[in-house]
Amino acid sequence: MLNLIVKLFIVILLSCALPAYAQQDDNVVNSTSQNLNDSILSQPRAPFAAYNPTASMPLSSGERFFRNKYVQMTYIGVPLVVAGIATRGYASEKFNHLSQSFAPDFNYTYDEYLRFAPAAAMLAMKACGVKGRSSWGRMLVSDAFSVALMAGTVYGVKHTITTERPDGSDFNSFPSGHSATAFMAAHMLHKEYGNVSPWISVGGYAVATATGATRMLNNKHWMSDILAGAGIGILAVEFGYLFADLIFKENGLENFIEPDFSIPQRPSNVGLTMGLSLPLASLQIGDGQKLLPSTGSRMGIDGTWFITPNVGIGGAASATSVPMSLSSDSDQQLSFDATTIAVGAYESFQLGENSRFRFNLKTLVGCNIINNRNLLPDVIKTDAAGFYYEVGASFSVALRRHFGASIFCDYGGNTFSTTHTPSSEFNLTRDGRHFNLLHTATIGISTTLII
Repeated sequence: MLNLIVKLFIVILLSCALPAYAQQDDNVVNSTSQNLNDSILSQPRAPFAAYNPTASMPLSSGERFFRNKYVQMTYIGVPLVVAGIATRGYASEKFNHLSQSFAPDFNYTYDEYLRFAPAAAMLAMKACGVKGRSSWGRMLVSDAFSVALMAGTVYGVKHTITTERPDGSDFNSFPSGHSATAFMAAHMLHKEYGNVSPWISVGGYAVATATGATRMLNNKHWMSDILAGAGIGILAVEFGYLFADLIFKENGLENFIEPDFSIPQRPSNVGLTMGLSLPLASLQIGDGQKLLPSTGSRMGIDGTWFITPNVGIGGAASATSVPMSLSSDSDQQLSFDATTIAVGAYESFQLGENSRFRFNLKTLVGCNIINNRNLLPDVIKTDAAGFYYEVGASFSVALRRHFGASIFCDYGGNTFSTTHTPSSEFNLTRDGRHFNLLHTATIGISTTLII
């Protein structure tokens, strides 16, 4: 009996002691875990490191290509320079015709100052204490390298490839120094403060784009000059910062964050478009006479809001200029110039799981506003506006979270009415009002802000 009582006492004692021991053991584990976490968190974070939720996930070969350091350095600048070289001559003349058709009397010099605005904004933010990528010393050295590379390249090419300006004032048109300076300044701003807000980068590039457009409207540069200058400016900054990184290594980095490579699920966007418009038919004007359109050009903006990952609504506004000649008198140079505004539906299909590539379709309807209503002076006059429709397809790629590019092919129909007056000079007896339809196919490229 005594033995039984002793055994029960031991069991009760152990039953009380074991939970206390277990709790003590848990406290030791928790304490050890907490100390380990504190040790990890207290370690200094490498300046080049950034939180990447997909860092542990294996990357495809294509994704590794997009994230390659040197691809990221050149994927904007190199295509711009190549496009500038490729569009010299014929294509640039078409875009010059577009700018001069819509703004023949444009003459403003604010581009002389506008090109420096992004750099001034960068310095002002730095002076006000807004923390960017680099310290003062590292930033100034990076920018000094960039300026030297840009200036040396631009002026070296200008004096090697002598290209006459559109206004005939001299022979150092290619590439555009103003555009190179503006895009260099914008890319500096992006490098230093793009991680604070993507809209800072958007503002800088918008100012740079306005500078290039003003140079064209002032008839000082061809489109090819603007594209090449922009590419040189961006590449100069990339290599300028690369040289500074080799010198400073991790010293002087204040707020460096790796680029966001995540793929947007809904590709809502705003973009700039440019392309060549190919007429598909002539216009009959009676008595066997025709207006023969030739290759024109189009520039504009478009935007789409996707309700689902595949379906969206949006619109586009563009300016189009299509040169024409009279079939009986090829020396009679005419032009159909119109501003188009259209809205409609968009579809987008991702080409593979987690793919950066998409195939897109659109159907738009709207109106065209005729810029030059005297299509054939004193003989054919157009109405002020007409109906417009367009269908199109494009392939796009999301190069980063907020930036993409695409190639597109659009088919559009400009409908408009004309009033004819008989003319013995052109052997035309047709009179009254007549309906016309100008078909065009536009092939081009666009750069996109993904929002």
